[in-house]
Order: sequence, then C-alpha cells, then structure tokens
Amino acid sequence: MATIGYIELLRRNPRFRRVWFAQVVSELGDWLNYAALMQLARQYGGGAEVAALIIAIELLPFPLWSPVAGMVADRFNRRHVMMVADALRAIIVLGFLLVDRPERLWLIYVLSALQFSLAAFFEPARQALIPSVARPEELITANQLTSLTWSFTLGLGGFLGGVVANAFGLTAAFFVDAASFLVSFAILFGMRDAPAVAETKGMAFDTGFWVAVRYLFAHPVTLAVALVKTGISIAGSGVWLLAVVYGQTVFPFGKDGALAVGILNGAHGLGALIGALTAGWFMRRQFNIAWSIFWLFMLRGLFFGLWAGAFSLWVVALATILITICGSLLWVVSTTLLQRLVPDALRGRVFAIEFGALTFAMAGFLWLTGRALDSWGWTPTLTVLATGASAFLVAAGWLLLMGVSSLTKLSAETTADTVANKPAREPGVA
Repeated sequence: MATIGYIELLRRNPRFRRVWFAQVVSELGDWLNYAALMQLARQYGGGAEVAALIIAIELLPFPLWSPVAGMVADRFNRRHVMMVADALRAIIVLGFLLVDRPERLWLIYVLSALQFSLAAFFEPARQALIPSVARPEELITANQLTSLTWSFTLGLGGFLGGVVANAFGLTAAFFVDAASFLVSFAILFGMRDAPAVAETKGMAFDTGFWVAVRYLFAHPVTLAVALVKTGISIAGSGVWLLAVVYGQTVFPFGKDGALAVGILNGAHGLGALIGALTAGWFMRRQFNIAWSIFWLFMLRGLFFGLWAGAFSLWVVALATILITICGSLLWVVSTTLLQRLVPDALRGRVFAIEFGALTFAMAGFLWLTGRALDSWGWTPTLTVLATGASAFLVAAGWLLLMGVSSLTKLSAETTADTVANKPAREPGVA
C-alpha cells in the first residue's frame, strides 16, 4: 500500500510541520552541546569515567521523572508542556559558561541534571503528540521523518560540535544550544492545537500512573514492544562512550581527538539515517516483525565484533554505521507499533515508562562501560566485545519475553494497521 512522502507530509500538514521544525533546531543545538561538554570535561581533567558520569546524569532524569512526566503529558496540553521545557532549558544551558576551571566541574553535573529533567517532560509529550497531529496513514512517514531528523542532527551536530570545539572553542556551542531552544519555543508558540482524538472525547482523565503499568502487564505484546528500546540501550549504550575513547585515545585525529570523535558521531548519525530511510520499506514487507526484531539484535552483536577487530578509525566508523542501522530500524518499528497499540489517553504515560526504562538501562550500562575502562583494567577492544555479547543476550531475552505463540502474531498484519486508516489492536488481545 502506498504511503505519503516526506515533502507531501510537511506541505499538507502544518501542525506536524511545526513539531518537526521545532525538533530540528532543538536537537541540532543539543548535539553541539554534547560535543562541547565532552571536550569541556576532558579539558579540566575528566577521563572516561567522568564522561560516562556526565552522560549518565543526562539520562537518569528520564526514569526518575517518568511517573510525573507521563501524567503531565496526558493531563495538560502537550504543546504547552514542550514550550515550557524549551524556555527553561534556554536559560539553564547558558550556565555551562561558568565552568572555567577544574573546581567548577561539578556545575556540569548539576546543570546537565536540570537540563535533562526538563527533557524528560519534553520528550514523552512530543512522542504522544505525533499521533494527534499526524493522520493514521501518515504515521509511518512521520516516525521515519522524526527518526531521520534525529539521525541528521546527530551526524551534523556531533560533527560540527567537534569542528567548532577544535576551531573556535567551547563557548559558541552553548550559545547556539540556548538559541535553538528559543527558536523551538517560537515555532511551537505559533502552532494551532490539534482537535481532540475521538477515542478520548468525553472520557474522564484517570490521574493515576499505575493504570499505565497495569495496562502494559495486561497486554504482554505491547509490553514487549515498549521494551525494545531498553534492549537497544543494554546492547549499545556504550557506543557513545566508546566513540569518545576510540576517538581520543585509540585512533586520535585533530586537537585532543576532537575531529575523530566528530567523525564517529557523524558515522553514528549516518547509520541511523540509513536505518530510518529504510524503515518504511521494511515495515511494508511481509516479514514476521517479531523475528525481524530478534535478527536485528543478533546483527548488532556481529557488527560489534567487526568494531573490536578494527585496525583504523574508518573501520570503527563502518562498524558504527552498521550497528546504528540496526538500532534505527528497531527504534522506528517499535515507536510506530507502540503509537498504534496504545490509546491516546494513556500514550503519554506509556511513552514516559518506555523512556524511563531505556534511559535507566542506558545510564547503567554507560556507567559499567566507564568502570570497565577506568577501574577494571579492560581494554577498549575487550569492552567492545562485551557490548556485542550483550546484544546476543538481549536477542535471547526478546524471544523469552514474547513467547512462542506471540512470535507468529506480531507480524505484518499488525504493521499493516499502521498504514491503513483503522485502529490497531494487540494481536491476540480483545
């Protein structure tokens, strides 16, 4: 069945267009900020464990705030939630300019925690808003485009962050990041709210968070889909830190390895871009989606083996591209399925649970990666091999969680509901 193209979607859907524009400018600034923070930490004496701690601090607010953020996204106007988060983040990121000596390194931790506490409210609201501003027949294309955008901004922002830090210093990245949040706020400010979703009209809002937890446990296939991104985090969150380590110490290029790190960030973005571009084709094939998810995790494990045997920066970059192609496919497939399987009244809370679980796993495994490199005496090669082994374990865990009967049900029939203009339901669940 034919689906709408990217340009046509942006041209004919002004609400989604504004959500997308806001994402572009905000995420581009974020990746500039990320690259600058990694360089700032190294400049004032931080090693791999400090870099891992910074990333973990940026991730932990998602699971910590997820109960509140999910209820806020379901209770209040989601566009307004995003705007408030943008305005406050524009102020907070300017505080990084105060970090000008080693004694003030602690400010990175505090400000990062504040910035990403607000992101923990922004992201579930954005994900829950997309099905409200995109028609059912537009949903796959909308999720592909948002994933492509993340990939593009990761690649461009990460690369430019390395270039800017190498050529102009760190201050410019923080100003650009603050400006990006203000631009995102202005774009959302001019957007008209979407009409209420039919299924939620006249429904009383259930203020409890646990109703979403009970819903997931009552719908095991939906629960399994909601945990796919957690599996990605377990079997690949170390990529972020390993890219820094390989760029700065194993295959350094540029001042303090800044250009090498930028190249690996760009490779990460390119792989995610390719994966997102092929996701629509992938979901419209007559594949068994459950087994496809299993094999994508298995392939990630094999590609980490390629990374471990790398003899140059460019082989690491190739392995990174292949790893993130698989991850991007897993991301788009699970997002689209979850948006269609979960009712609008619960969508904010379910996405908050999903983000909380994936970021908790990411923070934990990033910390373990940093400990392995700095405290346990693991070499970068051994750490990469261990990360690949975790991908195989996640693939086995997916099969166990789904169960044999469900593996044949989460198939192209479920995926077809994301294309057709009809409500989806969990296979085998009334």
